[in-house]
Amino acid sequence: MVGTIQTLGDEVENKGQFRKGDRVAAVSTFGGGNSRFISIPASRLTKIPSKVKSTEAVCMLHNYIVALRALRLARKGIGGSQYTGMNILVTDGFSPVGQAVIALASMEGAEIYCCADESRHSYLSRLGVKCFDKDPESWLPDATGTFDVVIDNSCYDSYNSSWFALNQMGSLICLAPVRNIDREEINQGACGIEIAELQQQWAELKAKLMSKTHFINTDTIYDEDTAQYKQDLKYLMFLLERGDIKPKVAERVSLNDVPDAQRLMQRGRANGSVVCVPWIED
Repeated sequence: MVGTIQTLGDEVENKGQFRKGDRVAAVSTFGGGNSRFISIPASRLTKIPSKVKSTEAVCMLHNYIVALRALRLARKGIGGSQYTGMNILVTDGFSPVGQAVIALASMEGAEIYCCADESRHSYLSRLGVKCFDKDPESWLPDATGTFDVVIDNSCYDSYNSSWFALNQMGSLICLAPVRNIDREEINQGACGIEIAELQQQWAELKAKLMSKTHFINTDTIYDEDTAQYKQDLKYLMFLLERGDIKPKVAERVSLNDVPDAQRLMQRGRANGSVVCVPWIED
């Protein structure tokens, strides 16, 4: 979440690290983003530039942080090379994380490919990427052993096709948990969703054992290395303030619209991030 400090506890105020009126980004383990006020430990705050838009700044906290971390980890897997001219595949290019990967990798001159529904191809092509269908059976026969880096943020087939798409020296980055749940699974009710969660857990375990593969839990990257997270966030805010990146904000919604927005995101239909702005009136 992104907001402005209204009050400080005595201990925090005495340290002088934060002041009332500071614009900050916050990462919470107990929710609270869909609210007008929240009480949160100062240790989970990071100051952000005053000139960046809150609706764009909040996109950095997950989507762009995850994308940056995935690209950095992949670079280590291929020997620390720059991405200029390298082939990168994103298995869900239309998702907010996928679009963040496209934006950051494009800055380094990578050749980017992505998987998406055919209805999304026109939009993604305008971002400068080449598109495949979502089903790996349609593209993998011609793409086996092709890619230097594959970032799998869809877990379509438990990362199998992504692994086979790598070249001999390639690096696969598996991101989880995957938020989008297929319509068929939703229609099956709670049992269907539970099966999907079990499949995800199995895929995560397998990803940790596969060669040429690195696994990132997108829910825990803040707590795993808070100092690195804050450093990455400052870098992304610098790029945002300078205009080098511009996150896609699909919609700004009020508190009353949050349930509908959640359903929209769960089905993967939102083009970009849906941001709750609690002070918006219906």
